[in-house]
Amino acid sequence: MTPLEPAAVACLERTRSAVLNVLVGVGLAIALSGFLLRQRDRWPAVRVAEPVRRGMLGALLAIVVTSYGVRRVLGSRTALREPASRCARFHRAHMLSALVATVAIPLGLAYGWVSRPVLNEVAPFWVAALALGFLALPRASELDDFDAPIPPANEA
Repeated sequence: MTPLEPAAVACLERTRSAVLNVLVGVGLAIALSGFLLRQRDRWPAVRVAEPVRRGMLGALLAIVVTSYGVRRVLGSRTALREPASRCARFHRAHMLSALVATVAIPLGLAYGWVSRPVLNEVAPFWVAALALGFLALPRASELDDFDAPIPPANEA
């Protein structure tokens, strides 16, 4: 791995910071949904039909696939080939991936609300949001070894 040029380092740091901010938001949303589900636990249990529960788990799977796919397609070497738009595309790919992952939190809250508000029922939604957020954190190797460097910000 060769050292990154200054514009690539700045792009990487900016993207990491933005994705970390999303992860902080995910953590706060998990805490809030846990608090809400704890309050819900005091009410009588309402059960929904099994197809609704399976549909919500299917939606979680769709979120996982979409988040991963967004990052892989929008952040591919082919998509990042053009130096002038590389930083913006790199940032967009990682941010969209992290933002798609956040949809798992309200889905998990809804799942816990209509199912059973216990940790083992809601944990897959929370873990998926956190794991996908951490996967969205950019790595330096993703900006390494291109034919042309990213132009400095004042030239872009």
